[in-house]
Amino acid sequence: MTRSLEASSHRSVGRAVGQVFLWLWLLLGLIPLVFMVVTSVKPAGIVHQVPPAWVFPVTFENFVTVLAGGAGVSQPFGTLLFNSAVVSLGATALTIVLSVPAAYALSMRTFGPRKGISSWILSTYMFPPIVAVIPIFVFAGQLGLMDTYPVLIVPYAAFNMPIAIWILRSAIVQIPYEIQEAAMVDGASHWVTLRRVIWPLLAPSVATVAVLTIVLTWNEFLFALSLTRSDAKTAPVGLQEFTGMFGTDWGSITAGATLIVAPILVLTILLRRKMVSGLTFGAVK
Repeated sequence: MTRSLEASSHRSVGRAVGQVFLWLWLLLGLIPLVFMVVTSVKPAGIVHQVPPAWVFPVTFENFVTVLAGGAGVSQPFGTLLFNSAVVSLGATALTIVLSVPAAYALSMRTFGPRKGISSWILSTYMFPPIVAVIPIFVFAGQLGLMDTYPVLIVPYAAFNMPIAIWILRSAIVQIPYEIQEAAMVDGASHWVTLRRVIWPLLAPSVATVAVLTIVLTWNEFLFALSLTRSDAKTAPVGLQEFTGMFGTDWGSITAGATLIVAPILVLTILLRRKMVSGLTFGAVK
């Protein structure tokens, strides 16, 4: 009995120490985010002050200037955020629409080469996207798609599909195969089984794929910089306009960065439970 109490006490202490360490690590990681938000609400006169001032009158002038298209930028930042939203949601929708049927096909027991093809698809995720910039740039120019939404949506979906297919396939494999067999015995086709049986059970995994795709496409810079000019230019590309030959407008650039981070942060907080459920689906039977 004494040994059991001692072991329980040691586990409790270890758990408490682990939680304290995780909270400290989280607070350390939040320092750049807090500094960015604090700088975005500083008056123009003290943004460049060294050491930084932590007591100051809060102002939202930087956000107003950025959203109105001031500070010498080519477009209002609201337009760039809209472009980012269209591209991210379009790439996410295309990724899910193509990945769910592919994952279902690769989970079917009657499909012989499913394991080999699944491994090959996952291996393509190691393909560095930077080597595809020039070919896509050439093709987009020949097809007249430069500075349009599709020229970003299609590559983004293609680069996110390997991990999306793997996550969804792993989730489908964990669903009892007898459920699918029962549906087929009742006369359901593969498409009906996918739509009415598999799809409702994939909600956590689909949410995980959606959040991962949105985050990766929302923050992407290289393709958006190379393949857009003004009509489809995204918010991360617009941030570079706050840095010029005469210096950096830290108030505007931190305000713009805050506007970029805020939607992703809110989305992650709202869907965090489904994300964890989707990533750990089937881990414990």
